[in-house]
Amino acid sequence: MELKKIVSSEKPRETSGSRSANRFDYQKDWAILKLIELHKSGEDYLLVLDYYDDIVVFDSEEEPEKVEFFQVKTGSSNWTLKKLLKRNKGKNGPLPSILGKMYGCKMQFPDHTLSLNFISNFSLSIDLKDKKKKSTESSEVPFSEICDKKLSEIVEQLKEEHSITDDPEFVEITFFRKTNLALIEREPFVKGKLGDYLEEIDPSGMFRLSLVYNSLFDEVKRKNNYEGDISDFEDLAQKKGIGRNAFESMINQFTKTEKVEEDWFLAEHRLNSEGVPFSVIKNLKKSWNLLKVERLDLTKTYLQELISAISEIVKPYREDATIEFLYQGVLERSYNEYCLSHTTDPYSEYDIKAIILMEYLSE
Repeated sequence: MELKKIVSSEKPRETSGSRSANRFDYQKDWAILKLIELHKSGEDYLLVLDYYDDIVVFDSEEEPEKVEFFQVKTGSSNWTLKKLLKRNKGKNGPLPSILGKMYGCKMQFPDHTLSLNFISNFSLSIDLKDKKKKSTESSEVPFSEICDKKLSEIVEQLKEEHSITDDPEFVEITFFRKTNLALIEREPFVKGKLGDYLEEIDPSGMFRLSLVYNSLFDEVKRKNNYEGDISDFEDLAQKKGIGRNAFESMINQFTKTEKVEEDWFLAEHRLNSEGVPFSVIKNLKKSWNLLKVERLDLTKTYLQELISAISEIVKPYREDATIEFLYQGVLERSYNEYCLSHTTDPYSEYDIKAIILMEYLSE
C-alpha cells in the first residue's frame, strides 16, 4: 500500500505523548539537531513530532516512500536489555516495552520502514557477537551486532507482546545510538551547533542566536504539542511536521537580518527623494524596527500568515518594471488592496506598510 494511504488509515497506538510534552524538552532539542542534519544532507524530508513515535522522518514531504522512527529517551546510567524490555503495569495489563513500541511502528509500516532507532544520552551495555568489542565504547550499536542469546530474548518478547507466531524482522533495521546532546547544558550545545550551521550558510551574517534558537524551539514545541485530529498525510505534514521547504523558509528569515538593515537604508533614501513627509517615514521606520524582529517569532501564526498574504499581493508590483514611485506606486496601492480583504487588523497601517516594504524589497 502507498505510504501516504497508510498514514490516512493508521493512527498512533498511543496519544498521551503530547499531553506530557513539557517533560521532553530534550527531545525537542534533539529534533532541532536532526533538522540541521537532514537539511545539510540536501535530500528531501519531512520530520514529524510525537506521532507514531517521538520523532518520525519521512523521505519526502509530498510523496514519501520510506520512513524512519526515532525514540528519544534520557537516562541516568547505561541502558541494558532488561530496561529496554521492561513492561510497566497498565490499567488493562502490561504496557508495551521500549523495544515493543519500536517494533510496533514496523508492524504499522511493514513495507516502508527504513530504520528503527533508539536515541539516548547514555550508552547501551549488552553482549556483542564480537567479544573483543564493548558496546559501551560505541556511539552506535546495530542490533545485527548483538549476540545471538540476547537477540533470542528480544525475539521471544516481541512475539509475546504483539501476539505473533513468526519471528519479527527487525535486526537489520534497528539501531541504538548515543547522542552527544547532554541532559545538562543542552541549550548551549544546540545553540552552538545552530550557530555553526548559520555561519556555514552565511559566514558574514549577523545572527541573533538566542532569537533564532528560541524561535525554532517554539516552532518544534508547537508542532509537538498539537493534539487535534489528523485526517491524512497532508494534514500530518501541516500540523505535526517540519519539511525541507518550511525549514528553508525559517533559515532564510534568520539570515536576512543584515539585508534588512541595508533594505531600510535604501528605502529611506528613496522615500526622501519622493518627498514623503518626515512623520510618515518616522512611523514606517518605527514599525520596520519592531517587525524585523517580531517576524522571526514563528509562533506568531497570525503574523506569519499575514506576511504570506502580503507577499502574494506585492509579487506583481515587484515584477512590474514600470512602477516609478515606491510610496504611491507600491506601498499605497498594496495597502489599499490589502484593506479590501482585511477590514479589521491588530496591526496598524504603518505596520502593514512596513511589511509590504519588506516583502517588496526581499528579492
